[in-house]
Order: sequence, then C-alpha cells, then structure tokens
Amino acid sequence: MKNGVRLAMALVISMCGVFSIEGLSQTASRLQIRVLSSRADLVSGGDALIEVKAPAGTDLSRLTLTLNGREVTAMLKSGPQNAVFHGLIGGMAVGVNTLLAKMKSSGKAAAASLKVVNHPITGPILSGPHMKPYECRTVESGLGQPLDADCSAARRIEYFYRAKDNTFKPLNDPSGARPADLVNTTTNDGKTVPYIVRVDSGTINRSIYRIAILDDPKSGAASDAWMPGEGWNRKLSVSFGGGAGTQYNQGVNQANNALNHLFLSRGFAFMISTELVNQQHGNAVLQGETLMMLKEFFIERYGVPKWTVGFGGSGGAIQQLVITQIYPGLLDGLQPSASFPDSTLHTADCGLLQNFWRKADPKVWTKEKRAAVEGYTDGTCAAWERSFVPVLTATNAKGCALNDASKVYDPVKNPGGVRCTMQEMRVNIYGRDPKTGFARKPQDNVGWEYGLAALNSGAISVDEFLDLNEKIGGNDIDGNFIPQRVAGDPVALRAVYDSGLMNSGGGGLANVPILHIRSYTDSIGDIHDRERDFTIRARLQRANGRADNQVIWVGPPRERNQTGGVDLAALALDTMNKWLDNIAADKSPLSTARVVRHKPAEAADACWDPAGKKIVEAASFNGKGECNKLYPVHSEPRLVAGAPLTNDIIKCQLKPINYAGYKVKFTDAQKARMTALYSAGVCDLSKPGVGQGPIKGTYRRY
Repeated sequence: MKNGVRLAMALVISMCGVFSIEGLSQTASRLQIRVLSSRADLVSGGDALIEVKAPAGTDLSRLTLTLNGREVTAMLKSGPQNAVFHGLIGGMAVGVNTLLAKMKSSGKAAAASLKVVNHPITGPILSGPHMKPYECRTVESGLGQPLDADCSAARRIEYFYRAKDNTFKPLNDPSGARPADLVNTTTNDGKTVPYIVRVDSGTINRSIYRIAILDDPKSGAASDAWMPGEGWNRKLSVSFGGGAGTQYNQGVNQANNALNHLFLSRGFAFMISTELVNQQHGNAVLQGETLMMLKEFFIERYGVPKWTVGFGGSGGAIQQLVITQIYPGLLDGLQPSASFPDSTLHTADCGLLQNFWRKADPKVWTKEKRAAVEGYTDGTCAAWERSFVPVLTATNAKGCALNDASKVYDPVKNPGGVRCTMQEMRVNIYGRDPKTGFARKPQDNVGWEYGLAALNSGAISVDEFLDLNEKIGGNDIDGNFIPQRVAGDPVALRAVYDSGLMNSGGGGLANVPILHIRSYTDSIGDIHDRERDFTIRARLQRANGRADNQVIWVGPPRERNQTGGVDLAALALDTMNKWLDNIAADKSPLSTARVVRHKPAEAADACWDPAGKKIVEAASFNGKGECNKLYPVHSEPRLVAGAPLTNDIIKCQLKPINYAGYKVKFTDAQKARMTALYSAGVCDLSKPGVGQGPIKGTYRRY
C-alpha cells in the first residue's frame, strides 16, 4: 500500500484486546515480529500492520526486514516505545509469505521470521465458498459500476459537516472555506473540534463498507499523507443492522448512512457494512469473517483502537452476540437492543400455530386460549408469521431479492433455481443433502407438547390440547405446511451447535460487558419481546457459572429513540464508554472477573417508568419487582411447551408418556389418542437436545 508507512507512526496505541493476536516470532536475542492488524494466518488484501521489536537501544539503522526476500525496511518507522518499529507492509502474495528481520548484535547475527498467510480482499477466508448467484449493488450505493464479478468498487473519500439545523450536509471542498453554519462538537475526552466528518467507502469481502470519523481537513480530501486527527477518541464503534433475510445480493447503503450523531459527536469512529445487516444473509459465520476483515483494514489505515464496541438492535443484537461467541476479540463490548439470542429461533412454530388457528373454531379457540398456548400477548405470534416465516419458504422470490427472478427455485418450473431459505444462507455450515441437493434443515418439532403449560394451568382442556397437537403439523423442505411433524436433519442439528450459530453463552461472551436496552413493546404484539434478555442471561449463567457481565435496561415504548424523556441509547453508550475504559486500564489477563470488577455503578439492571424515573433492581423472568409490574414478562411457544429458559433445544430427546406428571387427568380415550400421537414418546426436556453440545472452537474454517 503506497505510503502505508505513515500509519505506523503514533497511531499504534495500547488496547484492550484487538484480537487474540497470533503470529509472534522471536529468538533468544529478543528480536520479535508480530502482526498487529489481524492474526498472522488471517491477513487479507495484500498488506498487514507489522511490529518488529528489537533489544533495548537498537535503532532502525541496525535492522533489516524482508518480505519473501525483498527488502521492506523502508516501510518501518520508529514506534512510541524504544526499539519498537511499525510499518504497513504491502505487496504480499496470496498464500504464505515470509517476513524475516535481521540485526547485528555483539558481532553475532540475530534473526526472527514470521509466516503470514494472505487472502484476497474479496474473501473468503473462513466462511467457505461464496454464495451464487450474487447481484452487485455498487451502482445503487453510489459507488459506480462494479469492477469485477465480486462486486468490488474503488475506494472513495467524502466529507460532510454538521450544520446548525442539526443535519449533516456535504462538504464538497474540504480544503476550502468553512461553511457559515458549521458547528463544533466536544468529544467525550474533552476536545472541541469542528464537526466535520470524513467518510471512507469501498468494498471488502464483497460487502460495501463505510467508515466515518471526525476530521478537520487541512490538505485536501485525497491527501495521501492523511492520518486521523485529534477529533478521534481512538475508539471504534461498529453498527449492526436488523432483520433476518435470505437475499442473493450485495446490499445497499449510502455514505450518509454512516453519519451517526450519537457516536461521531463523542469522537468515535463509526463503521457500517452491508454484510453486517442481518436482513442480507443471516449468517453470523460470514458476518464475523467480514467484521474481521473490516477491522484489519481499519487498523492498517487508522491505527489500533483502544477498544471496539458493537451497536444495533434485533438482528443487529443477534450479530453482536453470536459473532462474539465464534470470533472472540473482534468486539470488546456489546450494546444489543431489542435482543434475541441468535437466529435459530423457533420461528416456524408461530407459522404452524397460525395455520392451525385459521382452521380452528374461533368460538372454541378464543383469543385468551390462543395466547395461553403461544405465551405471547395477542398478535405477537401472528407478527412472527408475517415478518419472518417467509425466510423458511424456498419459493419466496421476494425474499431472494434478485433482480432476475428467473433464477429463483420453483419445484415445477425451475427445480434447479436458488432457494430463498435461511438454511441456504448457511449451506457451508449445514451442508447439502446428497439426495436432494438442498441445504440441510435443522427445523424439528417431533415430541413437542404444544400448549403444555396452558393444559396444566387449566387454560385449555385435554381435548383441546390433543386436538392442537394432532393437527399442528410441520413444514416440508420448501417451507410448505404439511400434516406431519418434521424431523431435523441430524447433520444440520449438530452443525448448529458445533458452529456456534446457536448462542450457547460461551466462546467470547464471558469476557465482554453486555448492556442490553429495549423499549417495552410486548403489549402491542411486537416480536421483540422482553423474555429474550432472560434467555440470554440463562445461557450465560449455564455456560460460565455467572452472568454478571450482562446488564438489562428496559423502558416504556420508544418514540424517536427516546424513552420517557430519557435517551437510553446515549446513557448506554456513556456507561459502556466508562466501563470499557476501566477494563482497558487494567492490564491483567482478560476474564469475566476483570470485566465485572470494573463495572461502573450505573451499569446495573434497571427500568425507567413512563415519567423517566429510574428504578434499579435485579431483572428477573418471573420476579415480583416493580419493573415486572410496569413491564410484564411474557413467554413463547416452546417455553409453554416445557422448554427450559435457555430455550436452545431444537430437537428434543424423547421419553415415555408419564401421566402422573400432568396436573390434569386423562380419560382412557384421551390416553389412547395421546399414545397414537406420541408413539415414540414426548420431549424429555431434562436432557440436552439431540446433537446439542458446546461450540467446537472459534475462528473455524468451512
């Protein structure tokens, strides 16, 4: 990278965990080489930010660095520490590269070498073969025609400024006179600077990225000597978008989508990417790989951030949690809002229940009975069906989001077309069924007793319970309703757990602060129900023996990102900023204890009433506190069917029917129906699910 040496300079600062950096080579002389921008085996784009450390007192003139035999010593510059040198070393070939440092010491040659594995900037590195087809969206994103089949676009730098009317406007001449309506901002480290924002755009891993950062341009937007200025607080925030989609395209964003006032006004660098929107492909393995590559790019061109924090709700919350489990070290703190634990939710159950209600007698199946079976308030399960059940349907051409609809699967007209299902987005993880060629599907509802808690409470009768479970049915491989229940593919079931796509609460989640915020929307039939925060807590507790690195905040329904006059997003960011600064100042090994030890006082479970009053009390799924009176916690179909609060069993192990375990009596005729219905047994939810186990390692290759 031309003039990349300028990045080494004063930008490499100590940090609280960029990655678990691998790739350190040294000799007895203490000459060392390491990669600062990524793991040494996961480099991309042909360059890497390198650190060479020599014995104290060594100056650069006594050092030689070569890349594959070619001298690159000129790319090194002295770092802030004695005998530590940094440089953005470019010109790496795809594949294995060798860095070799040599010096003369006491008449004896000392050397250190490091193998660096470089991958194309278009990817993939870990996620497996690219999906096909894949339509480009560079034109729609204002980046011009794609440069290649991987939808690449030329890098672009643009400037914007914050105006007195609280809007961002283009700054077309960054080196010219400042606009009369330009305002200043004071960052959270106390620096007052002109509120001018530099937006860096381009493509990495086939996604469109944008990086926004405060910058007071002095020598023009295209200056090759650019470095971040004093407005940057040396912290990076990454935005994660919501949804759960199955789109065979690159996704669209614009430069102004990166102009986030909450973060930029405080001095944070702010990063977005089309891949980091769950509505695109819903695959955390691919999303995490993309974040890894984006962060490498950021470090190489901006410097090592003090820490990196995630931000985003719904599907954006899912990404933060699951990526941190399977790619620990990329995010140092999480701010998930309107959270779900992962994308392996039992969404199909709501489709099955709605299909049953449509055919059932409404005089029998009243609103109250339906709610007792669903666990939600009225309308939530129906909202799930409208919103996300389509991602289970192979023929959902709209879901595929292809301009060329002729490529979409149809069982009769186009059986070889692409299938618009979530499992197809994850085919590299789940694998393909050799009999059909379709991605394997983990969905399963064999043995589940829908409405079990409603039966035991007396909300529904035994006959109603039996009628429901006899007719609930399932979905075939194309997502169509069928009368039979469905069994999950055993290979896919194992892969869900092994890969970490099912959030177990493990991996990297034990060692990051997690601050949840949500507006209470259970009562209006919103799918973002409050119960999910407690499912996440239960998984953290089971995996790590504690969950005190997680904080839960809830307030009344949101209006323009404010809750009862209190801006929870701003409060959360300021609290997280203090929390992460505290952690970063502690140089002891990273652990849950270290994370919890540095919690600020305000990082405690709380709710806000409609008037904006803060109530601090331990959050509880079924407690009697003031917050639960204000914002009652509901359930969901699998919990009603007996699942534990962790709710991570896809396919249950089975056990014989034990009528003594029910709180109601079955007649002989009802027992006969029950035996016919559950001939193989009912769910034994005291045991792990079929194929369920801990995540099988992080940074895995597919």
